[in-house]
Amino acid sequence: MSGKHVAIVSIGGDPSKGGVERFTSLLENVFTEAGWQCSVVSPTEWPSRTLSRIGAEPLCLARSAARAIPRDNPPDLVISNGTLGAFVKNVSHIHVYHGTMVAHTLRGDKGLVLRERARRVFGHGLAEALAGRGAVRVAVSQTAAAEVARYYRLRVHQVIPNGVDTRLFAPRDRARARARFGLRDDTSYALFVGRAETRKGADLLRPACERAGWKLLVAGAEIEGGKGLGVLVHEELADAYAATDAVLFPTRYEACSFVILEALACGAPVVTTEVGWTRTLLEHVPEYRALIVRPSVDSVVAGLRAATAVDRSIVARAHEWVVADNDLESFAARWRELAERTVRA
Repeated sequence: MSGKHVAIVSIGGDPSKGGVERFTSLLENVFTEAGWQCSVVSPTEWPSRTLSRIGAEPLCLARSAARAIPRDNPPDLVISNGTLGAFVKNVSHIHVYHGTMVAHTLRGDKGLVLRERARRVFGHGLAEALAGRGAVRVAVSQTAAAEVARYYRLRVHQVIPNGVDTRLFAPRDRARARARFGLRDDTSYALFVGRAETRKGADLLRPACERAGWKLLVAGAEIEGGKGLGVLVHEELADAYAATDAVLFPTRYEACSFVILEALACGAPVVTTEVGWTRTLLEHVPEYRALIVRPSVDSVVAGLRAATAVDRSIVARAHEWVVADNDLESFAARWRELAERTVRA
């Protein structure tokens, strides 16, 4: 594959602050290490307020991103993400679905006003549907693939879950990790990693931890009642997973969460909901259902209490599955094979 050129179409940004940004960074590394010339392409023009109000923003950004694809050195392959990709033409094209905005809005963002919900469902939904037309379609989980089929009537050609560095995110010494963050040995801690969004269940964290008698740790966001750890680099985050009694992630909508993969790779119990990639985990480790909750305070409290008594072999089996199926080597091999096959077609 040496010498080929791939353009990754993505919003871009700090890979520590979002799943798509993190995915883009991983994919860039995969192709660079394989000898490809790799460029990340993002929109350069932003729509007017009027176009945004009528829901045309995603298509405007998609057109801008397509125009930013190099013309003097055209790529052999374009990989687009999310709502970007509708205007990619005359080149081998893979489009990646990190879930769908339709399901994201209907299940995860119920607090939005009706006008904004409609704008997201129809504006973003149209852009996502058009982005996959004529492309090789990839989803990051089986549930995301099912959503694409349900809402956009498109068949996903391959499911490639996100990958995690299982050499960095691996079990660590608990006492040393607790000392790093100044945590007590006689206290139960629940760690939340991510944005303080209703979609991710941030509204459930404080009341659930208070009722369960746990202390809440928060990495990456500021949540009242939680001990803020700040934005952690990956080395620090691996220690945070090791230091906690359970990672608490009561998300209402997710496709394939890096937080869940990282925490399980570190051997930490994760109290979470049955959405996205978690359903695949339950197919391979059905006993893990003991730590699956509904997005409600009562259910999360029960999940935290279960985490203190759960058979550690269940967590160990989940850890083994992530290491076997979601390590970076597996992620890279799947993407290299698909890229080569798509360019040859």
